[in-house]
Amino acid sequence: MAMDWLSHERYLDAAESNGRRLAEIVTRVGPDGLTAPVPSCPDWTLRDLVFHQGMVYRWIGEIVGRKAQERLRMSEVPDRTMEDDAAAQWLLAATEIGVGRLRDAGPGVDVWGWAGNGSTRWWGRRIAHETLVHGIDGQLTVGELPDAEPDLAADNIDELLANATTPAVLAAKGQALAGTGDSLHLHCTDVPGEWQLLRTADGFTVEYGHAKADAAVRGTAQDVMLWLNGRLPQGAPGPELFGEPRVHEFWRTGLALT
Repeated sequence: MAMDWLSHERYLDAAESNGRRLAEIVTRVGPDGLTAPVPSCPDWTLRDLVFHQGMVYRWIGEIVGRKAQERLRMSEVPDRTMEDDAAAQWLLAATEIGVGRLRDAGPGVDVWGWAGNGSTRWWGRRIAHETLVHGIDGQLTVGELPDAEPDLAADNIDELLANATTPAVLAAKGQALAGTGDSLHLHCTDVPGEWQLLRTADGFTVEYGHAKADAAVRGTAQDVMLWLNGRLPQGAPGPELFGEPRVHEFWRTGLALT
């Protein structure tokens, strides 16, 4: 049985909290700290991360505010200049725009979404998990251990898999996973959440519940989520991995969306 989504307000509360947490990190390190490399995003500095996150909040806010039915270019998003000495304030303003417009709209408005099933409900879930993962990037940059509430971490796994199996995403990325064999089971031990990933000729499918697979990943929802997103801190034990390492890496790499 597929997982139930969390509430629209829960997603938006999380997205708001994630924006504030990243802004607090920026305030703590100051303008000079924005040059720090992001270990989980090797091509980025902290400044790149903050700018990306702020632009995503604003971009989603524009999509919702315009009730857009087609993809908006980033060049159409206003206020694309971030000054280093005001980066935290710029990010907080962006958070207010993205989250605020989703709150005002509610979960029932149809808008464009890149996975092909867009709505304000879908974007509420997406903004929560986009900002959760990048908030963790910020924590890793300053040497903090990442933290995520178990039910939100399990929902992050489910959201990633749900988006990856939509026709639009499979058409673009499905061939990387297409084939036979090398099934993977994901199992959260602290909250409900079990998924079976099976390769097909066009990509892959997801089944729910307990089953045997060629390889498995088992641990707390946070550990499984961090592993799947490539955000485990260096040296952290992470979840238990069963089966051949190549199968784990095959799926983790092929599923990377963020």
